[in-house]
Amino acid sequence: MTIASQLIADVRAFFRDLNEVTSRAVVSMARHREPESPCPDASRCRENLVVSPRHHTVPQLYLRNFADASGQVMLVSRDEPSLAHRSAINKAIAEVGFYRIETEALAREEDKSGFDPEGVEAELSKLESSMAPTIQKLVERRFAAIDDNDWYRLIQFTALQTVRGHRWRSDVIALITQSVRTQVLDGLDEEKAHAALALQGKPSTAADAAAFVEDLASSRFPRVVPPQAVLVQESLKMALGDPETDNRGLAQYLVGKKIEAVLPKSATVLTSDEPVCWWSPGDGPVGYATAQVVWLPLSPRLIVQFREPTFDMAAHGLPDLRSGEANDELVAFVNRVVASQAERWIVHHPDDAPIMGMVLPAREVWGDELVAVREDVATRHELYAHRRLQGGMEQ
Repeated sequence: MTIASQLIADVRAFFRDLNEVTSRAVVSMARHREPESPCPDASRCRENLVVSPRHHTVPQLYLRNFADASGQVMLVSRDEPSLAHRSAINKAIAEVGFYRIETEALAREEDKSGFDPEGVEAELSKLESSMAPTIQKLVERRFAAIDDNDWYRLIQFTALQTVRGHRWRSDVIALITQSVRTQVLDGLDEEKAHAALALQGKPSTAADAAAFVEDLASSRFPRVVPPQAVLVQESLKMALGDPETDNRGLAQYLVGKKIEAVLPKSATVLTSDEPVCWWSPGDGPVGYATAQVVWLPLSPRLIVQFREPTFDMAAHGLPDLRSGEANDELVAFVNRVVASQAERWIVHHPDDAPIMGMVLPAREVWGDELVAVREDVATRHELYAHRRLQGGMEQ
């Protein structure tokens, strides 16, 4: 069985084990309503309280590679690198109910019977267990023992880890918001703005309507946030593909790349709560289909690199792996990229100091970038791209 066909078969099995939650259950977009009044019986409220477990957005099997003998890693604040503390891996990079899908979020009544709100987390744990032997082989540098199944598991792990955290969700929210913003603005004029303001009982003069339109056209347009169930569902489809269409998900962009090991001579590798980096040279937007290199730190002494076979690293200013002396330079570059895209935490072994002397750029933020201008006699036409702005990140 080829890697591609195994990917498709395994995706189908994964969704079957989830009782087809993410492949056939249409998730309701209706927002959950808060109770109209506090519970009158406090003791009964406590009895009915459901406490969701903490879900690791970065699995323990991965964090263990950066831990010391006591099972602890060093967590460094992305925004204040001087703030750091040790944490046990069973508590690090975990959030309450991050992958939970409430039964009430399912649109079809027949899907609710026997549904487990923690089912996604349970299936992710099963997948992690199947990936653990491959990760261990790589970390122990038993490269000769790696077979096609291991390469498949590595690709699957990388695809899943790309979408498991806050970064992917932020991207989805930004793109949905921009899509809605574009549709609203395309059909909005001062007359409709006047009517909208009047309906809300707000001042609706011509000046008010013009200000309303200008406000919506600005960055103050309200964010459109899908329910968590939708974000969980779509993240799994993005990573693993869709069993209904044989779409292979993110794996299709990794299978054709050359897999290489970056082995530092003396430098040490760090990771973060967003460990997978999709990278291309220059300051343009990087998509999954256009990334020339993908990096996954696996331990303080190993980075896995997925590279387009025709991509010449040296020609684009990157240290070339063909030169052993360049490995530490490449590690330093990747460390900075991984640390920069962290949502909250940079992670490293407690005995290492990979961020010492590192200057991190400002956070990437979603915004509108002017990419082209065309002017005629009476009109100026501006073309904007909505994208992550790299905040001073230099190649």
